[in-house]
Amino acid sequence: MKRILLGVSLLLLTSTVHAQINVDASELDSQVHVIGWFSKTDTLEYRLSEVVGEIVNGDTTIIDGSGGDFRICVTDSTKKGYKMELVFTDVWKRDSLSIQGQLLLMASRMALGSKVLFSTDEWGCFQGVDNWKERYKMGFDIMKKLIDSSYFNHPELYARQPKEELIKKLKEQYNELVGTKEKMTELFGPLNLLFSFHGHDFPIGESTVEKDGRSCYYQVHAGALEDDEDSDEDEYQIYIELEDKNDDGSLTSYHYEYAYFEDGWPRSVLATVVEEQAGKKVITQQHIDWVTKSW
Repeated sequence: MKRILLGVSLLLLTSTVHAQINVDASELDSQVHVIGWFSKTDTLEYRLSEVVGEIVNGDTTIIDGSGGDFRICVTDSTKKGYKMELVFTDVWKRDSLSIQGQLLLMASRMALGSKVLFSTDEWGCFQGVDNWKERYKMGFDIMKKLIDSSYFNHPELYARQPKEELIKKLKEQYNELVGTKEKMTELFGPLNLLFSFHGHDFPIGESTVEKDGRSCYYQVHAGALEDDEDSDEDEYQIYIELEDKNDDGSLTSYHYEYAYFEDGWPRSVLATVVEEQAGKKVITQQHIDWVTKSW
């Protein structure tokens, strides 16, 4: 139960932006510059989904899934960067029948509507959660409410472990995982994913780089996308593949597909991570897709 409740608290915590991509096609080594030019009140709504699967002997099994809808709004700008807020408006969980699935879904819904205040640098790169102390308190308070409810509905739990002792141990683990702004920021996957490549330059075309045991493959397409009935704007695509060699000789591969509007807002993100674990492959795929845009 301790492990389940700690997972609940972390999930609900994790529970761009008028950027611009400048393309100079006049040069032979032309590049795509993912740069942020944010405007106050710019607002985008996104839909997030995450699926985890296992591949054993060629057979794929979906073992988990979750997702939700969220909104990002630019609230202010300074010389050093930009202020924004994220609000989740809906959540879902594939595993909603088990006790853990029910608790995770309940906790996530209790956090709906709460604001995550965050900053980017002048290029649009995600810098961190500004109201991390508020998010910390909210996560722990919800976890404590779930503990109180569990012990109230199941008094036999007192015979296994006193409630106060469980709360104390959970708080120690909670502090280790999210007790600082840096640790809290690492948990916000959607923001890290949306803004990962703002501030970076990518050569148009294809290229491969080998550095420090990591193989990096880039393919950048700059220009109007075909068969796009949802937008009158040009869009730009970036495909990135990374491969890491682990200490035990296994490999972890990363594949990213980004589509940006002409003004630089991420239109869609698809991230796939494949890990080799004890003779099987675990695939985690996250998809963030644009729903509406206003300014």
